[in-house]
Parts: sequence; structure tokens; C-alpha cells
Amino acid sequence: MNRNALFLNIFFCSAVLAVDGAHAQSVVKGTARYPERPVRVIVPVAAGGGTDIIARLTVSKLSEAVGQSFVVDNRPGAGGVLGNEIVANARADGYTLLFTYAAHTIVPFIYRKVPYDVYKDFTPITLAGQQPLLLAINANVPANTTQELIALAKAKPGVLNVALATPSSSGALAAELFKMLTNTKMVSVPFKGGAPALTALLGGEVQLIFTTPPTVMAFIKTGRVKILGTSGQQRVSYLPDVPTLAEAGVKDFETAPWQGVLGPANLPAPIVDYLHTQIKAVLRQPETRDKFAASGTDAVGNTPQEFAKMINRELEQNRRVIQAVGMKAD
Repeated sequence: MNRNALFLNIFFCSAVLAVDGAHAQSVVKGTARYPERPVRVIVPVAAGGGTDIIARLTVSKLSEAVGQSFVVDNRPGAGGVLGNEIVANARADGYTLLFTYAAHTIVPFIYRKVPYDVYKDFTPITLAGQQPLLLAINANVPANTTQELIALAKAKPGVLNVALATPSSSGALAAELFKMLTNTKMVSVPFKGGAPALTALLGGEVQLIFTTPPTVMAFIKTGRVKILGTSGQQRVSYLPDVPTLAEAGVKDFETAPWQGVLGPANLPAPIVDYLHTQIKAVLRQPETRDKFAASGTDAVGNTPQEFAKMINRELEQNRRVIQAVGMKAD
């Protein structure tokens, strides 16, 4: 290559790298720019649910920021398996992404077989949102702290019932993990969803449940439900008097609902970095954070490496808990 050609090549590459602002684009394979066409975002749940709402808000803001369409494609079924499979088999070019939720690290262990390798077939991009789990009990249960509940469960093994909304839910995993960490014997009662599980709690059919804030906040105010503890490292702002489970003496309780963005395996690093940067910026917007907060969700936007570490930690924890208690999908 002669000096003029070399100079032009360097100039061209520098010009591509220098593109900035809201419509900045990553460089892939030297001169290709991303995204040049609409990006399909698989959301493995039905439209209208909590994960779908968070996904649509994030995707809409991302489209505005990038200047290219990111289009939600709902593919519900089998605890997210159907949608996950689409992304696992997609080309690693950044034009098929997955906006998934905590069941991603649960389902592989409660189904006999899933059509992908959860450890190898995805590229973590960022954790978009996370919700605290609340340890909620029926108001008639004679316990006002987590330690009083543990003492009651140990004094009366097999008497207290704990609701499992669905086997693939974070709340179900939290309930089984809580029993293991506190060495208590409570009866796990499975339900077909959060609504019937909550009805059972209010009616006294079960005595406790691990659930998200929007599910029970109204019943806290009416005195029908008591909240004894929350997951996470810090107390939630709207329940300042409720200690975390760690504060209450339940160590290593690290499980909570979340939503995050992944791509197929081997997604090029420039695309991963670009998507993380853009999504993180979207999650920092006050309007986005306020709308997340309205659904009890904290906007996060951590690094791909941090997200990968979290997923791997949850996979190991969930595998251990599910195998220990023998949880299975219907």
C-alpha cells in the first residue's frame, strides 16, 4: 500500500471513530457501522407484564438515542425458553438481542432439558433493572421480625406455609433459599402465578411469601400484610424502617428479580461496548429512572463484566438450591 493510500485509509478509519453525539455508532470489522438497520429485541414474556413494560421503556429510549429502530418482539412461553432459543441461535451481529429476566438463571434447572446452553450461548450486555424482594407475612402471624418468624418456624416445623408463585419465579427461589439458609422446615405451596399466591396469603392459606413491592404495597397500608425484611444490600427508600434480611441475620441471601440485555454468544466486543454505553446513558435519564421507580424498579446499567459475574453467581446458587429441593416445572 503506497503512502497516499495508507494516509486515506487512516483518515477514513479516524473519521468513523470520531462520530459522536446521540447517533454515535460503533466500528465493527474496520469500516462497518452499527446499527445500520432495525434491531430486533426478543422479550420472552407476554406483552403488558412488568418485564415487558421495562423492556419497552428502555427500547423506546434507546431508539431515540441511537437514531435507529429497536423493535420489541414478544415471544412468551416455557418460562422464557422460547424467546431465549431464538437469540441463542441468532447470528452474532447485534441485530437480534434478548431483553430477559431472572427466570433466565432458573429455568435451565427446573426443566429436564432446554434447547440451548445457558452458560455458553449468550453474551451479557447490561443489567437494566432490579427490584427488591419483600418477605411478606399474613398480619395474623405472631411474628414482627425476621428472627421471630425463624423462631416460630423452628418451634413449629411443617406448620407454616410459604407461597411459590411459580417454580421459575425469583420469589420461589427466594423462599427455598430462605429455608435453606435459616434451617427451617416450612411447607412450600406452589401456585400458577402471583395473583393466586397473594390471594392465598391474604386469606391465610399460606403465611408468607417473597414478592415484589407493587404486589403488596396496598395491603401493607391496610394492615393485612406485614413486611419483615427486604433483599439487597440497602433498605428500600419507601420502607425505611424495614431491615434488609442481611441486617436481620440472614447472610448470603442474594436473589432478586431483574431484567437485563443479552446477545447471542460471541457478540463482537465493539457492539457489546456500544450497546452498554447507550443503554447506560438511557437508564441515567431522569424520566427513565422515574418511570422505573414507579414500578418498584431500580435502574442499573452495570458493565458487561459485572452483569456476567452476577449471572454466573445466580446460576451456581440457583442450581444448588433447585437440586437440593427438587424443584421442577409442571
